[in-house]
Amino acid sequence: MDTSELRKAVEEVEIVDAHAHNIVSLHSNLSFIHAFSEANGQALTFSPNSLSFKRNLRDIAELYRCEISLQGVEEYRRVSGLQSISSSCFKAARIAAILIDDGLQLDKKHDVEWHKSFIPFVGRILRIERLAEEILDETSPSNFHQFIIFSTRSGDYYVAVESKSEFSKCEEIKFYLGNYSHQKAVNQGQCWFNSSLAVLEYNILAIFLSDAVTVAGEIFGLKSIAAYRSGLEINTNVTNNDAEEGLRQTLIAGKPVRIANKNLIDYIFLRSLEVAQSYDLPMQIHTGFGDKDLDLRLSNPLHLRAVLEDKRYSKSRIVFLHASYPFSREASYLASVYLDFGLAIPKLSVHGMISSMKELLELAPINKVMFSTDGYAFPETFYLGAKKSREVVFSVLRDACIDGDLSVPEAVEAAKDIFARNAIHFYKISPANSVINSHSNLSQNLSGDLDIDVSLVRIMWVDGAGQHRCRALELLAVQYRPGKAVPKKRFNDVVVKNGVGLAFSVMGFSSHMDGPAEGSGLTAVGETRLVPDLFTLRRIPWNKKDEMVLADMCVKPGEAWEYCPRDVLRRASKILKDEFDLDMIAGFENEFILLKMLKREGKEEWVPFDSSPYCSTSAFDAASPVLHEVVDSLHSLGIAVEQIHGEAAKGQFEVVLKYTICTKAADNLIFTREVVRAIARKHGLLATFIPK
Repeated sequence: MDTSELRKAVEEVEIVDAHAHNIVSLHSNLSFIHAFSEANGQALTFSPNSLSFKRNLRDIAELYRCEISLQGVEEYRRVSGLQSISSSCFKAARIAAILIDDGLQLDKKHDVEWHKSFIPFVGRILRIERLAEEILDETSPSNFHQFIIFSTRSGDYYVAVESKSEFSKCEEIKFYLGNYSHQKAVNQGQCWFNSSLAVLEYNILAIFLSDAVTVAGEIFGLKSIAAYRSGLEINTNVTNNDAEEGLRQTLIAGKPVRIANKNLIDYIFLRSLEVAQSYDLPMQIHTGFGDKDLDLRLSNPLHLRAVLEDKRYSKSRIVFLHASYPFSREASYLASVYLDFGLAIPKLSVHGMISSMKELLELAPINKVMFSTDGYAFPETFYLGAKKSREVVFSVLRDACIDGDLSVPEAVEAAKDIFARNAIHFYKISPANSVINSHSNLSQNLSGDLDIDVSLVRIMWVDGAGQHRCRALELLAVQYRPGKAVPKKRFNDVVVKNGVGLAFSVMGFSSHMDGPAEGSGLTAVGETRLVPDLFTLRRIPWNKKDEMVLADMCVKPGEAWEYCPRDVLRRASKILKDEFDLDMIAGFENEFILLKMLKREGKEEWVPFDSSPYCSTSAFDAASPVLHEVVDSLHSLGIAVEQIHGEAAKGQFEVVLKYTICTKAADNLIFTREVVRAIARKHGLLATFIPK
């Protein structure tokens, strides 16, 4: 059975990470070993002996091309810096959107906004227990005063503390007024409370309304960690008095507040579920394994039966996290919920991951199973979650095809559902409030562009004279024709790992002849290997069927050739960092001249595009079709353009790129020159970067 179409779909789909957490600074007190385990103390010392640790460490070292050891990876992280490793991990993961629960307490964590530098679309999930704890931490017991809710005959609602004066209007007080209807005073519909719980509930609602509802498109769901605190056997009949007593005990325990009382947790859970229903927001619920403080016996999702069967919550949209492992089969049995397999991948063994995924799909509909990384603190956790999920989902869907459960086309659609479409629909990430459409290929991939045939990939390098050169490898060839084509499977399985041979002499070619410069010492004897750097793999904007990738020059895989310009820059950057604690950043002003063809006296001659002066508006107008296409193409490659204008020489223009770390800036420079030359050719012009 040919499953190459399925593999292509799984490898190329840009994924939606529906459950993750903040990344922390490199200076956080959270050590990197916690990327592999959430254990602490003596238990943490045993984690390097687990199957997942050994496999995941090897995958990270392979990504960074560094020594396969915890110390080697940590050194690479320190030298490279957080910006660089985050960029590398997210590019390799091909994550187009992410939903972050920022309620996880981590030392020196970056805010949600920070992550938008690496992910096209970032949304937020509100953790309800943490929200309640923050409110209680900021409120002293003396602030839990008696207060009044006042209803006018017109139906407006007002609230005031300890006084009938200075009322503030609050329409949404209707939300929980019903719970205290028995306390209503007959006098003019006034409602008096001397209840700490009521104050807490009102504050939660007020913060939720201001933080979630009025900020359109920012909050995409609520989340409960009840499983970590008191288990999932939620008492749907918990009383106000029981919850009030639980809150009193919580406050007596002191600050920082940690809500652990079961009655209070159950009460907050149920009230939050009502909020979620009111605003048509989903609720994420931790089930199965996870943090060290949970009682696994109480995190079986079957404990939620009372909630799932209660008519009051019949409209709730609930998703179980962590594949409910080791209760994946039980989760699959519950038809009314959605299932998220983050954390189970990549924290289990390969067999465990595949087994858990197959159990989820035993009964659950495919359109109710969705991907997440449960990434946290370290960008590597996002990369590992995405990498292993692609491998596991392919394996499971391929087996389903072999077993006859699915046809290959059905499996392709299932992959798109699991990795992106299910989350988009469940969390209502619509084109109206999403920047996915303008910053990634996700939406077009899901609507059919995913199946565009890529025919050639250009492996590019820059020689000693500054010339851009490439070897184009055919991806879809059925048979290998020596020197002309490499099938896609061979590209993935062989070329990516071992590179393509290139004679030493090519690096010594001068700009005026295809032969090594005299005295270069580079001859046709011996070869370097062009190893694609997949971080730089890009679809070619002016030829959508092809891709291009920059290459490192290696003596053998993992060992750089001394004349590799990309490695020279990396080594120089490392010296600056190691010896002087300097990070070099760079930006380029790309000046080029546009030439057009003229015939004079029967001879063809290239002349400047125009003769306008510096920053001329007429020059910009004349070249506008070219310049607009250049900017659009650069944006599609993820390259930020700061400004563009006419320069001083005849036919000369300048494109200014935003600065970034020097290694990335150099890559951007190569791509920019490729774009400018290609777009100029498309318009019948010649672009040259040679100084006038």
